[in-house]
Amino acid sequence: MTDADRRLEALAAQAGHDASPAARPAGRYASFARAGDLLHSSGVVGRENGVVIAGTIDDSDAGIALGERAAVAAAIALLRAARTELGGLDRVQKIVALTGYLQTGPGFTQHVRVMNAASELLRQVFPDQPLPARTTVGVASLPGGGAVEISLVLQERPAN
Repeated sequence: MTDADRRLEALAAQAGHDASPAARPAGRYASFARAGDLLHSSGVVGRENGVVIAGTIDDSDAGIALGERAAVAAAIALLRAARTELGGLDRVQKIVALTGYLQTGPGFTQHVRVMNAASELLRQVFPDQPLPARTTVGVASLPGGGAVEISLVLQERPAN
């Protein structure tokens, strides 16, 4: 297990996701698609103990906390899936992009706060890498009523 793998698992345990599985497709699509040295993930909804973290995020402290919890859970699941796909997180040269979809109501304004939780997890797993580019949008609904869905674009390290 690499340093990044150990950091991910320590953060997952701290967040209560030590037994959570890697993300898997829920439909007819691939978890990842390759384009050269880039690995594009499908979107993943945050789950706890296999159950979608559902709900609409609002500007309240409880709403923001729900979104942060779901964003971290989705990021953990995606990184575990990337580890499986690549054979270890040491194969990640760079996280190029992070996209977040938040189930919100009209007037929601705290997108940045919610997705900062996922960005912070990535920073802690890959402390020597720059933060990725990020896009976050509010949407009316997500699969399974999920509060947050994220996707990543990863750059694979060249094989030695």
